[in-house]
Amino acid sequence: MEIAMSQILRRIIELSCCAALLLFFSAPAPGQISGKIPADVIEHTASHGSAWVVVGLDLPWQMESSLSQADLAAQRSVIAAKQDDLLNQLAGRKFSVVRRYQEIPGIALEVGADALAELARLSIVTNVLLDRPALPIQPQVDREGSPGTATGILSSEKVPSILFDRATRDGTVLVLAGLRTPWQREDLLTDKLVDLQRHAIHGVQSYLLGELAGTHYKVLRLYGKIPGIALRVGVDALVILERSTAITNVVADRPAQIAR
Repeated sequence: MEIAMSQILRRIIELSCCAALLLFFSAPAPGQISGKIPADVIEHTASHGSAWVVVGLDLPWQMESSLSQADLAAQRSVIAAKQDDLLNQLAGRKFSVVRRYQEIPGIALEVGADALAELARLSIVTNVLLDRPALPIQPQVDREGSPGTATGILSSEKVPSILFDRATRDGTVLVLAGLRTPWQREDLLTDKLVDLQRHAIHGVQSYLLGELAGTHYKVLRLYGKIPGIALRVGVDALVILERSTAITNVVADRPAQIAR
């Protein structure tokens, strides 16, 4: 399966792994306020008066699949408390809550310039990413110009329309999703860069699972060596995959073969 996943990730540009910490684990870059606010967030807020953003919160965190029920409940409680703390510190500024995540240390907000400036100052905030509202479902049009009847969703190059067809017909579909993060073969890297690259892959996987929260999906495999993730998803999750900035492409997967 790793060979197949490597093939679907050929489009990912092999960049230096020193720049690999993206999304919730991204490093400061030029054009950011306090290293937290990217230029596209600032520009969008300035031109539109507000911006949809995903805010990363500074707290210890582990994948829920590795936790006991008690530790999972405790981690979610800490995340909720940090979210409350953030919202209290934003009081009096222009903002609204779009989504409170339970599974990851983050929160989705719509913010004005004053709230954005406050996010840049708060030590509780690790970084801020530009988010996008959910895409409306639009009718497909066939060659004759009449509405299609298969999925009702216009597909991009990321998610082939056949996957929407299968998910509509069967309820869910198995997929392999390529993740947008710099990557190189591990045999070309030092041990330190291998750890850094795996950390970046884990970070993007975590961010994507946060985006999928509330949709029909199941994690089948979290890859550690390559930027990908295997999922069983419904139509609503496919829509998220199609619009996600964390995704490069999505292809159909096959059920695991039982060894004989």
